[in-house]
Amino acid sequence: MESKQIVVFKLLEHEFGMDIIKVLEIQNYESIRPVPEVPDYIEGIINVRGVVFTIFNLRKRLNLPLHENLSHSKLILMNLKDNRVGFIVDSVSEILTVETMHIEESSTILGKKEVSCIQGIIKKADQMILLLDVDILISETQEMMPLGVNDENNYSSNSK
Repeated sequence: MESKQIVVFKLLEHEFGMDIIKVLEIQNYESIRPVPEVPDYIEGIINVRGVVFTIFNLRKRLNLPLHENLSHSKLILMNLKDNRVGFIVDSVSEILTVETMHIEESSTILGKKEVSCIQGIIKKADQMILLLDVDILISETQEMMPLGVNDENNYSSNSK
């Protein structure tokens, strides 16, 4: 049987998941440099060992109540096609291995239009984990980004 490994994390009391295959690392929250003229759910950018990541606030992106103190939050850093992105989450709970047959399509429960960023639902004991489609989470943002924000060589090539 085919299985997936999922990074399970919390936003408020809700559990969400992302496919681990795209995760580069998980780290503690660090100071983020703001970038002008981007959607409000983009907190800014960080430099991790010479690579620039665009940081999304998942609470804002998913229209959840905001958290004033981010110092205990975690950053999930990912490589998505040509984009290096990070997501601010409250905490990371576990790495879960799930058989794909146990991931229920969200469209069967929620309908397609309303929640296109929900890839599926994992039922685990008495809880449900919403599996996010990170490519869809960032897709509509790509056209709105200032030129060069997702170019990992941007700062080294433009600095004199």
